[in-house]
Parts: sequence; structure tokens; C-alpha cells
Amino acid sequence: MAKLTWLGHSTIQLETSEGLVVYVDPWITGNPMHPTKTLPDKADVILITHDHFDHVGDAVALAQKTGAKVVAQPETSRRLVEAGVPEANSVGMNIGGTVSFGNFSAHMVHAFHTSETGMPSGYIMTVDGKTVYHLGDTGIFGDLQLFGQLHSIDYALIPVGGHFTMDYKHGAVAAKMLNAKNVMPIHYRTFPLLLQDANLFVDEVKRVKSDINVVVPNIGEAFEL
Repeated sequence: MAKLTWLGHSTIQLETSEGLVVYVDPWITGNPMHPTKTLPDKADVILITHDHFDHVGDAVALAQKTGAKVVAQPETSRRLVEAGVPEANSVGMNIGGTVSFGNFSAHMVHAFHTSETGMPSGYIMTVDGKTVYHLGDTGIFGDLQLFGQLHSIDYALIPVGGHFTMDYKHGAVAAKMLNAKNVMPIHYRTFPLLLQDANLFVDEVKRVKSDINVVVPNIGEAFEL
């Protein structure tokens, strides 16, 4: 069975039943919320939502250490290759594209934010038959409802910190728009500017759509999908 681990901020690890290890937005060594701040020994795939330090911070080092494939928008891919990602490991992809690795796939969708290079994105992933949507950094937007119609989303990982992304109130509305079975808050607590208490999001989701389950894992604690 697949497992998901939140590693603080927007960094997550997914492990499939076949042992494939995927990282989304690996910010590890400089992440004040990461439990160890140590680069892992294994990674097969790295997905980058956008080119900001708190999302791409350890992509190069992790790819060099593990030989992982790095998926990002073409402009971001080029910058990461210039920064040291082996060119053979770089997978440039754009909005609407899908990549597959064994029983894992990632479909890139748009997000509303900014980025040093390329366009911000999110990933709708299939992991052992479960659909996991990492929204990346984004404000709320109407196409979330369309994504919910196109995909039966088992887990939506929603940024709720505010200031740089949607806040917990918009995050709850986003959960409703997606009609996700389960939602999980990300991109909070890391900085004083961000939301500190995930219970505000939990309560707001229950108020907006009571049948959505809210998962608030401890940092570094894996749970089965």
C-alpha cells in the first residue's frame, strides 16, 4: 500500500507499493519544519511545482545524491540543469502533460502564484490507484471545480497559510470545489506570517462541507493512502 509523509511546509514524500519514492518540492536542509534536515539516501522522482527557494531548495542536491528524475516546467528544468541536475535526469513538462514511472503518474495542472522561472503548477498524481492532488502554491481559482469533476480526488494537499497562498477559509472552499474525499493542510506554520493552527482549517472544512475528512499528520509521520 502506498504511503504519504509530510515533511513540513510543502515537502511531501510518496512511496508506492513497488518501492518507488517520490518527493514533491524537496526543501529539506533549510526547512525549519523538516524533522531531520538531512537529505535522504533514496529518491526516484522529484516533482517541482514552481521555482521558489522553499520549494526547489534541495532539488539539485537530492538529484545528484540519488539519481532521481526531476520533473519541472521546461524553463525551470533548464535552470536546474545549469545548477547541477544531470541533464539525463531532467524531465521538462508543461501544463496538461503527464509523466509515468511504474504504477505512479503525475499530471501537471496550473496554479495561480509566481515563479522565478516557468509557470507555477500543481500535480494530480495517481499512486497505487489513489488520486493525490498537490496544489502547489496558489490562491483559490474556479478551475478547482473542474479538476474535481475530471478526477475523483482521494487526497487534496491544500496550502492554507495565507499571505503567500490562499488562507484557511479559501482552503476550505477549495476542498469543497474539489469534492475531495480527504484533504490535508500544507504550507503553514513555517514562518510567523503563515497560519499557525491547523485546527482553524479543520473547523472551517467541517463548516463548509462536513463529509470531507481532514487529515493533519505530524511532520515526518507516514500514513497509508
